[in-house]
Order: sequence, then structure tokens, then C-alpha cells
Amino acid sequence: MQDTATVTDELIHAAQAGDSDALWQVISAHDSLIHGIVRAVAAGAKREDAEDLIQEARAVLVQRIREYDSTSSAAKLHSYAYPTIRRAVAEAWVRMTTGLSIDAGTALRVKRALVDYDGNREAAYLSMHARFGTSREAFMATVDALGDVECLDAPIKGGSTDEDRPTLAETIADPTADVTDPTERRELARWLLAQIATRQSYALRSFYGIEMERTPDADVAAHLRTTPAAVRQLRTKGVRSAQTVAQRHSLAA
Repeated sequence: MQDTATVTDELIHAAQAGDSDALWQVISAHDSLIHGIVRAVAAGAKREDAEDLIQEARAVLVQRIREYDSTSSAAKLHSYAYPTIRRAVAEAWVRMTTGLSIDAGTALRVKRALVDYDGNREAAYLSMHARFGTSREAFMATVDALGDVECLDAPIKGGSTDEDRPTLAETIADPTADVTDPTERRELARWLLAQIATRQSYALRSFYGIEMERTPDADVAAHLRTTPAAVRQLRTKGVRSAQTVAQRHSLAA
């Protein structure tokens, strides 16, 4: 079996350029890493649950491969992708074991509270409890599922200095706003894709070419080690999930 040491920059560049075989080689080389994450995060997972988590991790890995820039990052791909994969698996496992479904409005309020209190979870929880009656269990479960939420107050690209740059929290769309402009609707679509399960999002992004090249279902199925029919089901579920999020906030999507 290949391991991450066999992944070269040339192989990554080929995968990023659309070489499906190269992409599959990179994914296969990370199988041990992915299985190790699933075992660590979800030690009690049943076989079918573990397989779902593995596919979730592969979908995240595909996205990280496409985003990876070997020329600007000192980290190897596996180090670059590891935190994101682990967070995604942890989030999926929390949802599978607790039935937690993160409401987008609640998620935004939790993120904002953590920003307001400089990442102090206890202070943020007390604020949420006082204002919205949020239980400690629900707050902490949401924080764990969201992952690295403290980074919301970091400036994003766009300005010449940190003072000129908006924070990530400031760029999050207001889910209660009316959206009619085509550009805003595209941003809404991207936002909705970020709210649903990674595999569903990947199936939709690859089909419509959203922030990636359009990819045939057969290739997506090969990447996830599933069938084209399963990919189509993921896409259908993804549309329904996105519509559910939109309807929850009275948005036309």
C-alpha cells in the first residue's frame, strides 16, 4: 500500500490539473492516515458508520488537494490536510452519535460569541445562555462540531494592511436577508454548500463545477470508492439538505 511519503509535488500538480489517476494515487496514499483518524475519533463506530466517515474524510481530502499550494506552504500535503480532515470526521461523528443538527443561526451566534469573548468558551457560553437560553451541552457540542471557530476574528485577504481587511465573521452572509442579485445568489449557493455534509457538497460542486472543474460521476465515485448511483444519491440529498437550510431561514434557494 502506498503511503504519504510517495506523494510528490509533481503528482499533486497532476491531480490538480485534472489527472484522475494521479488524484486517486494521492487519495490512496492517505488511506492509512484517514483510517487512523477514524479509529481515533470514532473508536466505537460500526463498520457501516466507519465507512461513511472514511468517505467523508476522502471528500475533504479532495478539496484540500485542490486548494494546496506546494510553492507557498512549508507543510506537506498530509500535514496541511490533517486538521481539516480530523475536524470533518469529528463533526460527522458527533452528528451520527448525538443526532445534533447544527442550525446555521445557532452556529453563527456561537461563532460570534467566541469572537466577542476572545475564544473564552465559558464566557461565551454564559452569554449565550443568558441571551438565548442555550444549554451547556448544546453550546459545547456545537463548538466541537464547528471546529476551529476562534479564527473568525482573523483578517482575510483583500486589504493592504490588517486594519483594511474585513474579518471572516464580517463576511458571513446574513441568512435572514433577501437575496435577489445574481452575485449574491451565487454567494448564497456557496454558503449553503458549506452548511451541508461534505460528501453531499462535493457531489454538487463536482457536478456543477463550483470552485472546481466539473467532474464525471464515475470519477467522483472512484475518488470516494463508491458507485455513480451513490454519487447521484448524494447529490439529491445535498439539494434537499441545502433547501432545508434555506427554508429554515426563509430564503429562496
